[in-house]
Amino acid sequence: MIDIRCSGCGQRYASYLPEHADKRCSRCAAEVTWDSLSPEARRAIDDAIARGAMAGLIAMREADPPILLPHAMDVLQLRSKAGPSE
Repeated sequence: MIDIRCSGCGQRYASYLPEHADKRCSRCAAEVTWDSLSPEARRAIDDAIARGAMAGLIAMREADPPILLPHAMDVLQLRSKAGPSE
């Protein structure tokens, strides 16, 4: 295992792959993905998440560009913890 720090938030995590050394943690990567979406896509995804996790994942797959598994699970977790105005 290699002890790594996220290039975004500095949080420590471990990986077996040395090429992950300069990568962001899953939370920071999810935030970057979320920030890159249009306001309409964000609203559609948040509305779908309010109906349930599966609806949220389907809305992410239908976004432009699509957010695919397993990264969509990280975005789902990020948005599930976010407040309504975030």
